[in-house]
Amino acid sequence: MRLILWTAAALLAAVLVAGIGGYALAHSALEVPLATPVHHDDFTFVARSVDQVRRSDGNRDVRVHLTVENDAKVVGYEWEPATAYVLDGAGRRYAPDGRSTPPVNIAAGARSDATLVFVVPPDARDLRLAFWDTVMMGDVFDGLRYARLRLKLGG
Repeated sequence: MRLILWTAAALLAAVLVAGIGGYALAHSALEVPLATPVHHDDFTFVARSVDQVRRSDGNRDVRVHLTVENDAKVVGYEWEPATAYVLDGAGRRYAPDGRSTPPVNIAAGARSDATLVFVVPPDARDLRLAFWDTVMMGDVFDGLRYARLRLKLGG
């Protein structure tokens, strides 16, 4: 009886450790260079360049020039600027502002260029571009990698 209890306890501990490790891995950020393609199911986001301009109010405009590719065979993709956001080294999150390219439907097999504009304060450093949309089947198979990538913007 003791052997059964010890075996069950060891098995439960192993499952808990594996679950916690898997959760941590799936939620850990992966810092990558700016031009790293980000695959989200049948869609790919590629940041081509970034420029930063100091504003008269002391803040900075961070403009990210992006290509969105729809690799699907049939289904269109509704690109929303809010899919992308910027994080700074302090963990603050910045959404694209109204000067960004508006939402657009990208037909299957097509691509579209977009410019995203983020306003960040003067003390924002170590900027990273990240994405979050929804979870699609292709994302499940790659462990939600697209949501974990952090593209280095500098600053």
